[in-house]
This record gives sequence, structure tokens and C-alpha cells, in this order.
Amino acid sequence: MRRIGDAVDTITAFLGAAVAGVALFLPITFTWTGESTPYRMTSLINSVPRGAAIGVIVAVAVAVVVTTFTRPLTAWATALGGALGMYINHFAGRHVSSPDMLTTQNYLDAVCAGVLLGALGAAVLRRPAPAVGFALGGAGFFVFGDLAQLLEITDRDPLRVLETPPRWLIAAAVWLLVISAYRNRSRPQQERPPRIAVELPVTPILAAMVLSLVVLAVTEWLARQYEDAPDVSHAVDIGLAVTATTLAATAAAMLLPGRDGAGVYLAASLVPAADAIGYAPRPGWSVLVVLALTAVGLFIGIRLPSKALAITLIAGLAGYAIVTASNDGAVVLAAGSTALALTAGYCCGAAWPRYAPSGVLAIAALYLPSIVTAVGLQHNVGPMHGASTGSSIPGRTALAIAICSAVGLAALHRFRPRSRPQPDESTDDEKLADI
Repeated sequence: MRRIGDAVDTITAFLGAAVAGVALFLPITFTWTGESTPYRMTSLINSVPRGAAIGVIVAVAVAVVVTTFTRPLTAWATALGGALGMYINHFAGRHVSSPDMLTTQNYLDAVCAGVLLGALGAAVLRRPAPAVGFALGGAGFFVFGDLAQLLEITDRDPLRVLETPPRWLIAAAVWLLVISAYRNRSRPQQERPPRIAVELPVTPILAAMVLSLVVLAVTEWLARQYEDAPDVSHAVDIGLAVTATTLAATAAAMLLPGRDGAGVYLAASLVPAADAIGYAPRPGWSVLVVLALTAVGLFIGIRLPSKALAITLIAGLAGYAIVTASNDGAVVLAAGSTALALTAGYCCGAAWPRYAPSGVLAIAALYLPSIVTAVGLQHNVGPMHGASTGSSIPGRTALAIAICSAVGLAALHRFRPRSRPQPDESTDDEKLADI
């Protein structure tokens, strides 16, 4: 019976993380944009990365607060509340939405997704199997990227997004969360880790704020530089943006306990590499292939963890984007997607935070924008823009971030020795998450 219960919680963690990730990655809908003014359209598009940044901060804050309560039911009930909030937001949107409300609804969706992601992470990241489901759901749908064909968005109108995530998927997550919350209502309490809970209750929230707000501000600033002077070389601007991104990741990593910041470095460099490779439309059935490849990488990372290898693989992705910048053939895209899925999974398995909010931050950070997004808008790469059409600038930018992150990881390893487990800690509890 315990194995069946763990399997249910694993499926719940997977689906909940996937629903939250899709909500952070895409706007709630574009259905009514035909009635909207260009200003409102711009506001809606800008709300996606801003909503993701808000969602990341909310997720970590919720994870920190929920982790202080040792009753598992508190975490499951909070996650259920976040999923219900998403469902109500989508249900209400179908009846009362107008172009004026789309931006507000998108922000509400991001906040609810953050609550779901943070509480769910706090609930499962001390249990190996559900933690794997959580990582696979969060990282797998990040890799899949463009959900156009999966959500039946027509080719003639790529902005006609009916609903993301669809209500039936949110409803499935709600029902699974109800089952898991009921199943865990009388689960024995776990001892609170006093060193982390007392000494570090706020620093993960500060880490999330620093990383999210700086990355968002730098991305929007770089995009404005390209808009104001599209025909000018922006090498200095890109260099400043790379520096700011790396400093933000370093500050966030140092605010986390022990070596938990490794996950932040890997996420901060993986997102630009993914944007440099580009997201091509894929048929709906390919989501199974992407998830399977991500799972393979995840289990390899769990068995053979190496942060040095993880950052090397990310640098390899950036190098691949540079080499294939002028080639957007199907084989090139397929090879890039395969490598990205395996790398994302391996990074999840290679970075093992000891504190649940650290794992939540690492997964949630995958849905933040990157400066490569701003660069890519000028070169037709990045989310919903397909693959590169000749410029190697996105790939070189991603490679620069990966190199800086590698230096940061080396410094983290040097100045933050791995803490030794306490005598009363179990082996399973030592690995809060394979993220």
C-alpha cells in the first residue's frame, strides 16, 4: 500500500509541476487579442516574463513558509489551494474575460502557479520518488518548450491560444492533489532541521528576488537597447547583461545554504542555452519522447552526479547553437532537442539541494526569461520563434553565461564545503531533491 501511495504522490508531483510550469511559461490565453489595441497586446506579452518572475518569488516564499510546518497536510493543502485558484481563474476567464482583463488574469495565474509549485516542492522534496516526479514535470515541460501543436494552436493564427494550461489538465491536477492531501493527512511528522529552519528562513526568498528581478530587468533593458538601435552592434550591452546575470546568480547561490546554489547556476545557464538552440513546433506525441529523454538524463545524474560535467554539457549546448546557427534543418533541431532534454535531466540529478526551497528555486528559475530571449527577438530565436536563422550571437551569449557560471560553481565548491550529515539524519532525507 505504501508503494501505491508513493506512486500516486509521484504522479501528483509530476502533473502539478507541469501545470505550474506551463502557467509560468505561457500566457493564460490570446483568444480575445483580436479585440485588443497594440498597447494592450504589448502589455499582455510583457506580462509573461514579469508574471514568471513573480511566480518564482511566490513559489520560494511559499516553500519557505510551508517548510516551517512539519505537518505534510499543510503543504498538500496549500498546493491544492494554488491549483484551485488556477482553475477558478480559468473558469472565470471563459465567462467574463475581455482584453482589458487578460494581463490581470495572467498575473493571477502566475501567482497561483507559484503557490502550487512552492507548496508541492515543500511536500515532496524529502521523498525520493515524488521528488523525481516533481523534477521531471518541471524540467520536462521546460524542455518541450513550444506547446503550439499540443494545444492545437492553428498555424494561420499562432497567437490564438485557447487556454494554457487547459482546464482539463488543471482539473486533473486538482483531483490528484485532493487524493494526495487526504492520503497524507495523518502522515507522521518529520523532525524539522533546526539549523536551516532557524538560521535561514528568509535568505531563499531574498535569493529568489535577486535572481528573478535582476534577470527580468536586464532582459527588458537589453530588449530596449535593440529596439532603440537595431542596426548597431550591442557587444558592450550584451557583455554588461552577461555580467549582471552572472552576478545575480552568484548572489542567489551564496544566499542559499551549503552548496544548494549549484542548482541556481545550472538553471541560470541552461535557460540561455535552450533559448539559443530555439524551440521548434513539435507534434503532441513528441512530449512523451522529450519526457523519456529527460527522465534518462535525470536518473544518470542521480547515479553519477557531477556539477562540472553538468555545466560542461550546458556549454556544449551553447557551442552547438553557435555551430548550427545557419542550419535550421529537422535533423539539427531534433539533435538539439535530444541533447537539451538529456542535459536538463542530468542537471536536475546532478545538483542535490539539502533544503526544499532551494530545489523549488532551481526548478522555478527554468521558467525565467534570459538575455538570449532579448537577443533572439532580433535574430528569430527563442520561445515561439523557431530556430536560429544565421546569427551566432545568441549561442555566443549563452556560452559566455555558461563559462561565467562554471567559474561561479568552482568558487562555490571552494568556499562552501559540503556539510556533513547529522547522525540522526536518514539517507533519504539527505537528498531532499534530485534537482
